[in-house]
Amino acid sequence: MSTPSDVIRDLAALVQDLAALLETRTAREIPNIARDLGAQPQLAAGVDALGQVLGEVRGAALPLQRAAIDADALVALLGCVPGFVAGMGQAVDAGGEWLADLGLGDAAAEAARVSGPLRQVSGVLDMGIDVAEGAAALLAPGQWRGLIAALDRLSVSLQALKKPAPPTTPTSPPRPEAAPSGG
Repeated sequence: MSTPSDVIRDLAALVQDLAALLETRTAREIPNIARDLGAQPQLAAGVDALGQVLGEVRGAALPLQRAAIDADALVALLGCVPGFVAGMGQAVDAGGEWLADLGLGDAAAEAARVSGPLRQVSGVLDMGIDVAEGAAALLAPGQWRGLIAALDRLSVSLQALKKPAPPTTPTSPPRPEAAPSGG
C-alpha cells in the first residue's frame, strides 16, 4: 500500500520526468517546427494555458507544503510537553513525601491529590502526540520541497518551448577546389 509520502514522491518524479522530456533535443525542436508551420501563436497560447495550470497546481501545493511543515514542527514542539507534565507530577510526589517527612500531613495529602491528575494528563498527552505524529506523517512534510522544485523546473522547461531557435542559414557544401595549373 502506498503512503502519502510515496504518492507525493512519485508525483514529483513524474513531473521531473516531464520536465526532462521537454528538455530533450527533440522537444527543443517544437518551436522551430511551429515557426516553420506558422503556428507559433498557437504554440504560445498552448504553452501559456499549460503554464497557467501548472501555476495553479503550484499555488495549491504551497499551502499544503506549509501545513505539512507546520504540523511536523508542532508535533516536535509539543513532544516535550508530556515529559514536562510527568516531571511536574514526579516533583509534586517528591514534594509531598518531603512534606510528610516534615509532619505536614495535610499538605502532603494535597500534593498527592495533585500529582495523580498530572500523571493522567501526561498519559493523555502522550497518546495525543502519537496521534499527531501519525497525522503529520500522512502530510509527508519531507516530500513537498521536491514536488515544488519539480513543478518549477517543468514551468521553466515549458516556457522554453515558446522561444524558437534563431533560423539557421543553410550552408552550401564546400566547392571542390580546382587543381593548380602546372604552367
